[in-house]
Amino acid sequence: MEDSKMKKRVMLDDSDAKPLEPILMRIDKHGCAPQDIRIDKNEFQIGRARDNDEIILDVMISRKHCIFRCEGNEEWTIKDVSSSTTFVNDIPLSFGVSQRIFNGDSVQFSTSDRFKYIFTLVAKEERINKRPRLEEQILDNVLIEQKTFSENQECQKKVLKDKLQTKQKEQDKLKQQLEQLLIQQNVTKENTEDLKKQIIILEGKIENGNIQEQHLQEMYAELLEKLENERVQFEKRLNDEKQKWQEALNVSKQEKETLEIKMREQMEKWREEQQAEWKSVMENTVKQEKNIQAQLLTEKTVLEEKLKETEKALKEQAAKVETIQNNVAGPSDNTSDSCIFLEIVNDSPEFHILDAIDLTLPTQLNVDNKERESVLNKVNDIMDEQLTCSVCSELFVKATTLSCMHTFCQHCINVWNKKRKECPVCRARVVSMNRSIVLDNFIESMLENLPTKFKEKRKEIVEERKAMEKRKKIC
Repeated sequence: MEDSKMKKRVMLDDSDAKPLEPILMRIDKHGCAPQDIRIDKNEFQIGRARDNDEIILDVMISRKHCIFRCEGNEEWTIKDVSSSTTFVNDIPLSFGVSQRIFNGDSVQFSTSDRFKYIFTLVAKEERINKRPRLEEQILDNVLIEQKTFSENQECQKKVLKDKLQTKQKEQDKLKQQLEQLLIQQNVTKENTEDLKKQIIILEGKIENGNIQEQHLQEMYAELLEKLENERVQFEKRLNDEKQKWQEALNVSKQEKETLEIKMREQMEKWREEQQAEWKSVMENTVKQEKNIQAQLLTEKTVLEEKLKETEKALKEQAAKVETIQNNVAGPSDNTSDSCIFLEIVNDSPEFHILDAIDLTLPTQLNVDNKERESVLNKVNDIMDEQLTCSVCSELFVKATTLSCMHTFCQHCINVWNKKRKECPVCRARVVSMNRSIVLDNFIESMLENLPTKFKEKRKEIVEERKAMEKRKKIC
C-alpha cells in the first residue's frame, strides 16, 4: 500500500513538473468552427486572415481579432484588436488594452455563442500535431459534422425499426399460437373453457399488438419525415456556411489582387525613378565630357600662347646673339690676352674709354645662352608637371582622358583597368574614356623645339608601346 502511494505521489509530482500550455475548449461543439484551439506560442494571434496563427473563417470574426501573450511565469493576457468585440466572462474588452486571463475564464469572439471557449491550462505535450491547412481543416470539420448527423439519423431509424421488427415477430408468434389452438379445438371437438379462454386472450393480445404495430409504423413514418426535414435544414445551414466561407475566400482573393495591383504600381514607380536617375546620370556624364573638352580647348589655347611666347623669346635671344657677334671686332691673335685693345688714330679729346671687357669673364653671348637654357628648362618643367602620365612618369602617348578629368597614356590606363575599374589618382569609377588628340599634337609640336635627346627618347617610348600593342594582338 505504501509503495502504491509513493508511486502515485511520484506520478503527481512528475505531472506537476511539466510546463502548462493554454487551450481554448469550445463549448458549442456544433458547426464548422475549430473545436479546440491549442495556443502553442508565446504570442498567438486569432482572426480570419491567413497570416494569423489560428484562422476562423466566419464573417463574424475580424481579420485580426485578438492576441494572446505570455507575459512571464505562465501568466497570460488577452488583447482585443478586432472591429467587433471580444468578451471575457461575458464582459467586453477595451480595444487595444491587454487584460490578464486566468484558468477557467470564458472567452467569446464576437457576439455569437458559436465562438465561445473556456481558457484552460493543461500539461504541455512533448509532441504537438501540426495544425492542418485552412482548406483541410474546413473539409475535415464538414465531413465530421456530416458523418455525425447521418450517424445520429441512422441510429434513430435503427432503434425504431428494431422495435417495429420485434413487435412484428411477437405478433407472428401470437398468430401461430392462435392457429395451433384453433387446430387443437377442431381436432378435439370439445368446447372446453380453457381453450376458449386461451383463444380469447390470444386474440386480445394480437389485437393490442396490431394497434402497437400500427402505432410504431406511424412513429416510424413520422420519424422518417422528421429526419428528412432535419436533413434539408442541415444541408441549408451547411450551404449557408459554405457561402460564408466562399465570401471570406473571395475577400482574401480581392485582398490578394489589391496587393498585386499595389506591388505592380510600386514596381512601375520604381522603374520610372530608375529611368529618371539613369537619365540624370547620363546628362551629368555628357555635361562632364563637354566640360572636359572645353577645359582641354582652354589648356590647348594657353599652351599654344606659351609656345608662341617661347618661340618669340628664343628668336629674340638668337637675334641678340647674332648682333653681339657682329659687333665684336674679332678675337685677339694672342689667346693668352685677356683684354681687347682698340687703337685710336686721332688723339681726340672727344673720345673716352668707357669700359674694358675681360674675355676671361662670361660674355654677353654666354648670358644669352643661359637665358635660352632657362626658358627651355622652364618649358621642360611645364611638360613634366602637366603633360606626364602618373602611371609610367613619361610624356603622354596617345593621351586618354577619363570621366573624372584625369589623363593617362592609353596603354597605361588599359593595363590598369584590367586590375581595377577606377581612376589611379582619385579612385573614382571609370565611366568613359576619351582620346585627347589635342594633347598629343601639342606634345609633338613642343618636342620639335627641344634638344635632340628629348626627341629620341620620345621616339623610343612610342616604338616600345607599338611593339607591346602588337604582342597583345598576337596573344
